[in-house]
Amino acid sequence: MSPMPIPAQAGPVSRSRIHVLDFTRLVAILLMLQGHTMEAFVAPAAMDWNTPHWQIWGQIRGLTAPLFLLVSGAATVLATRRSPEGRIPLRQYLHRVRTALMVLAIGYLMVFPAARIADLRWVSAEGWRTFLQVNILQLNGVTLLLLTGLMALTRSARAHAAWSLALGLLILLAAPLATSPDWFSRLPEGAAAYLSFAHGSLFPLFPGSAFMFLGVGLGTVLLEAPEGQRLRWFRLAALGAGLAALALSLAAEAVPANLLPAHDAYKVGWPSLFHRLGFSLLVLGALAALAEAWPRFVQALAPFGRKSLAIYVVHIALIYGTPWTPGLMGQPLHALAAIQGIAMIPLVAATTFGLVLLWDRIRNHSEPARAFAHLTTTFVLAYVLLF
Repeated sequence: MSPMPIPAQAGPVSRSRIHVLDFTRLVAILLMLQGHTMEAFVAPAAMDWNTPHWQIWGQIRGLTAPLFLLVSGAATVLATRRSPEGRIPLRQYLHRVRTALMVLAIGYLMVFPAARIADLRWVSAEGWRTFLQVNILQLNGVTLLLLTGLMALTRSARAHAAWSLALGLLILLAAPLATSPDWFSRLPEGAAAYLSFAHGSLFPLFPGSAFMFLGVGLGTVLLEAPEGQRLRWFRLAALGAGLAALALSLAAEAVPANLLPAHDAYKVGWPSLFHRLGFSLLVLGALAALAEAWPRFVQALAPFGRKSLAIYVVHIALIYGTPWTPGLMGQPLHALAAIQGIAMIPLVAATTFGLVLLWDRIRNHSEPARAFAHLTTTFVLAYVLLF
């Protein structure tokens, strides 16, 4: 699965320069949606990875996760309020922790291994292993907790950014080493899944969390740039960092193979990691240039990016189903031709966005409607888990 950013939060800086991040969320979520749809419905035999168009598609798919995670890291900076002494209100810490735990809970509920809590005793070892795999929501939740802890230890946005950038680079460099041990023989399944790909985790902390830590640096650029120059500073920072990352990718090709333990070259190899980071940053720079050239266009579409968590949950439930609902109209997975898979994309997108907008309209109709929606959601979830 592709990644899912942390829900957008209001920040202390002007709205004018946040639109580029929300617009990037929207671009990334559209890339993610089409990627999931194609992967779910197109037969593997129809994907010829020796052809240029499928290779390009695969490269684009590889950018979705870093792009989301970079923006998620940047957004945490913009939502931070500090006192003149550099301290952050306790209420803000509690809000961050609550958001992180909510994202974690949603991530695990989407793959709940039984129809109800009482049936958990019948879940097989393989079922528990699948449940404990780390996907993008689990990665986002845990990394947000780590970023919140780092925020508490620093007294300025620049110090926070400096430590975040250093830790992000360290995580990238340590990824081949950190993922090579057999963590499942040393740690409980749920903890080891955050450090290894071996049992099916798609986004363990190494290297996934690095992109969120690095995104803090971009968020700090937006925070400290002069009014009216924020998009320009952001564009130059993203493009410059992207070119530097691509240069590091080329340099990493020269590292002797026997210098590092055996590892997956695509998932955690230095050339691959810096390659994906570099192109993701270049995409961010290009989107910032678009925001400079057509600010009204970007501003008009940005609100959809703020609904990214809901869009992620709904489209995954539509395609794959949940422990309590079937997938999209019973369509067999991995069975269609490429052109048929492409035709499914607008169907999935229209249904997803339609349901999200309908739910948003119900919730925003009035305060009683919002309270009723929350109460109904809680009741339904409790009912399916208990009965």
